[in-house]
Amino acid sequence: MDEDQYRSAYREMNPTRCYFEKLLLLRYGQCEQSEKLFLAEREAFSCKNAVAQQRCYRLLENLRSSSRFALQITQADSPLPHAKEIKVQVGGLFGLQQLLADKNLTETNILNDDDAKFGEQARQQAPIENIFATINETIAQFQTLADIPYNEVVKSIINFKLPERKRRSKRKRSDQQ
Repeated sequence: MDEDQYRSAYREMNPTRCYFEKLLLLRYGQCEQSEKLFLAEREAFSCKNAVAQQRCYRLLENLRSSSRFALQITQADSPLPHAKEIKVQVGGLFGLQQLLADKNLTETNILNDDDAKFGEQARQQAPIENIFATINETIAQFQTLADIPYNEVVKSIINFKLPERKRRSKRKRSDQQ
């Protein structure tokens, strides 16, 4: 199956895709409204609730827009490059959780630890317990998505550590040829 066929089949099979799918695929959170799907040996997530899906979409758009300057991008009206999208999704929701817990978004173990990588340590210390519940709690506290102090949440997005890519050394690649 080539990529175009996959995308077409994906859209057909998953018309209510989860907008926080990257976060879910990386196993950094869960959502009571998500449902796992399998297509061509790949995982995907759909949303079981149309209202929740639209709420997540609006939140994600607000997070992208608010973090434009911090991520050094000029436009945020579409999905970002993979690494930046992960920072927005995971860092943004982690920031909301920290905000709800009334914690300083720049003084957490996972965010200030230079050695912390986006791996097992982050999973243990910074899981997103339930995307849907976190968004609902945030709306309950701030009344609307527009009233969330995004300038505070952006601190979490900026400071969230992404994994370093494991690169094969040139020597190993040349040995294989």
